[in-house]
Amino acid sequence: MKFEFFNPVKVVMGKDSLNELGLHTKRYGNKALLVTTGTRLKDSGLVERVKRILEKENIETEYFHEVGNNPLTTQIDKGAEIAKKTKCDFVIGLGGGSAMDAAKGIAISATHEGGLWKYCGIGEGNDGVLTDKVLPIICITTTSGTGSHVTPWGVFINPDTNEKPGMGGEYLFPKVSIVDPLLIASMPARLTAATGFDVFAHALEAYTSRLSSPMTDMYAVEAIKLVGKFLVRAVKDGNDNEAREGMALADTLAGVSLSIAEVTLCHAMSHAVGGIAKVHHGEALAIMTPYVLEYSINNLPEKYKDIGVLLRNEKVQGIKNINSALTLTIQEVVKLQKNIGLDLKLSDIGVKEQDLSEIANNTLTVTAGSVSNDYSKATYEDILMLLKKAL
Repeated sequence: MKFEFFNPVKVVMGKDSLNELGLHTKRYGNKALLVTTGTRLKDSGLVERVKRILEKENIETEYFHEVGNNPLTTQIDKGAEIAKKTKCDFVIGLGGGSAMDAAKGIAISATHEGGLWKYCGIGEGNDGVLTDKVLPIICITTTSGTGSHVTPWGVFINPDTNEKPGMGGEYLFPKVSIVDPLLIASMPARLTAATGFDVFAHALEAYTSRLSSPMTDMYAVEAIKLVGKFLVRAVKDGNDNEAREGMALADTLAGVSLSIAEVTLCHAMSHAVGGIAKVHHGEALAIMTPYVLEYSINNLPEKYKDIGVLLRNEKVQGIKNINSALTLTIQEVVKLQKNIGLDLKLSDIGVKEQDLSEIANNTLTVTAGSVSNDYSKATYEDILMLLKKAL
């Protein structure tokens, strides 16, 4: 047995943990760029609350909100210019995965020449190398979904090409991540469902990845159990504090797992879908997962057999009939998808048949690394077939 495991993020989890933000971040400098997607969190008063908490530790704050729900490289570079001009020492991503990814992108672009796209690793001239000059990154998550607060990965769209690659490296691990369930309680049901399915997909794919190990499996298994126990409850009742806390923990555990084991075919396809449809990533995943699961499941039956049982919080040691367990896995995933209101088709989110070829091509080029992590060894024809089924 041989594997590596490295996740240096300091996670501060629990109710009112946001109040400790200044104590944990003052070592990184005296001025922060606070990043959100849009002004919703400013309108709610949360941005001002964060500023006040930082002020108690004599930390000044610049604010940047011109980031969309699918961050564009151009938006990131604009934020980086503000960070450089105002001499910010570190970057705080406040919100869901888009805000936290944006903070990571700004931390790169503000300290590396050529703009963010140069470091996204695809296309001619995109040969930039990340260094330890990356600004320190702090994450405050207000959703239970992306795991970005404990991973070294970010996802960005090039608005000129619609390419949406994942990128990163060890310098993008956040220094500190605040996981305060009280900040998550206000998520509407649809967003709870989408981000929650993203948690499940992270755990499922990390568990079945070529890069998985006993360490990553440990985190992924527990995350799947928590999703099975708490996601439907959190969607149905946003004030269910136990469910919110359970999903916050699931999100963190799944994120740790994917920070090492990464993701596989379904994420690759869903990112390519997102580059075209600009839909919430969790919704794209919910659409594609049942089809990709059915396609991939027999390539790694010894692991896929566990998924349905884990979602039901039953013991995998009791599995006797693998075929029955594989059928159960597909049934339980479809059941979860329907119970949280995400039983959709690609056509429901604006994807057209003429888009499928571009999506398939981008899957195999822009997100080729994730495809290679999957045991299925999918071809262009396989991916196009799955997209047609999902349309």
